[in-house]
Amino acid sequence: MNFLANACLFLLFSAAFALTASQFLPKLTPRQLAVNQLVNASRILALQGIADDSLGHISVRDPLSPNTAFLITAGSSVPAHVTPADIAVVRINDSVVTSAALSAYPPPKPNPGIFIHSSIYQRFPNTTVSSIAYYAPEQLLPFALFPDNSPNVTSTSVTPEDLTGFYAVTSGAAFLGAYPAPVYSVFDAESGATSVTVDNAIKGYEMAQKFGPAGASSQTVNLKDGFRPLVLMRNDGATMVGATVPETVFRFVQAVKNARVLYHFLSSTDAIVPQFLPAGVATEATDNPTVRSWLLWMSQIEASIKADSARSPELWEGDSVSNSSSVNKNHGAHQQPFAASASILAVCVAIFNVMLYRL
Repeated sequence: MNFLANACLFLLFSAAFALTASQFLPKLTPRQLAVNQLVNASRILALQGIADDSLGHISVRDPLSPNTAFLITAGSSVPAHVTPADIAVVRINDSVVTSAALSAYPPPKPNPGIFIHSSIYQRFPNTTVSSIAYYAPEQLLPFALFPDNSPNVTSTSVTPEDLTGFYAVTSGAAFLGAYPAPVYSVFDAESGATSVTVDNAIKGYEMAQKFGPAGASSQTVNLKDGFRPLVLMRNDGATMVGATVPETVFRFVQAVKNARVLYHFLSSTDAIVPQFLPAGVATEATDNPTVRSWLLWMSQIEASIKADSARSPELWEGDSVSNSSSVNKNHGAHQQPFAASASILAVCVAIFNVMLYRL
C-alpha cells in the first residue's frame, strides 16, 4: 500500500511541476540552455577561486550538433563577467569558430587553448565527455610540477617515493579513481616550445591522449589503461572533463579541495604515505551532491548576473540560433536563468515533503 501511495504521489508531484514549469518558466531552446549553463559555470568557477583573471574556458557539445561542434566561453571577458555574447560555436574537426552561439552577436575571438577542447571531443564519445574546462587554479599547479613518474601506481600501492602523484583523499574527488591524475608537458609534445599554451592541433592531440585510450568509457577509470577525467598541465594549469557542465564544475571544485587537503598533509609530515581513498570506493558521485551544489552556486551568482544584465542589457538579449533570422520572444530569459526555476522547484519540493509526511 505504501508503495502504491508513494508512486501516486510521485506522479502527482511530477505532473504538478511540469504544469507549473510550462506556465512560468522561460521557454528556452536547447542552444539557449547550453549558453546559460556556460555563463553560469564560468561565473561559478570564478566565485570558487578556480577561474580568476587569468585565461580559462569551459565548453559543452553543441546540442544542435553534438558530434561536430561545441560551444565555448571566448571573447575578452574575464571568467567572472562572461555573458551570452561571449559564447562561440566551434567545429570539432578543425577548431574553427563558425559563429557566435546566439545570432545577435558577432563571433567572439577564440582563445589559443581551443585545441584542448576540439582534440578531446574528437577522441571520446559524448557519453564519456560532453563538457571540458581548462583553468589554472594555484592549488593544483604544485602537483603539475612533478614528473609523471608513477602513472601506474594505485592509491593502495603508494610508497614514499610516489608521493608526488595527485591521488584522491576526499570523497568528493573519488571520481579520479585509483590512479593519479596524469601530467601533460607541452615540452614533451613539442621540443623547443616557447609557450606552455596548447595552441595547435599537435599539442592538442598529445594532450588528449593523457585522458586515456580513444573511445574509452568513464567506467574504466579504475583500470590501468582506463579513462582519466583530470589532466594536470606542467607550468600551466589543469583540464577537467565531464558528462555535463554541472558535473565538470563540481569535479573541478572537488579537485581543488582535494589539492588543499593533500598539500596540507604533505607539508605537515615527512615521507609518510597518506591514507588515500582505496580503489574500491565508488568513483562517481551521485546526482544529489552535484545538483545541490549547482543550485547553491547559482544562487550565489544571481546578484552579479542581474547587475551585469542591467548594466549592459545588449549582451544578454541574443535570440536562439546563430543562423536564425527570427527574434525569439524570450530573448530576455538570459537575464534571470535561476530565480524562477529555483523558486518553483523549492515550492514543489516543500509540498511533496508535507504530503509524504502525512502518508
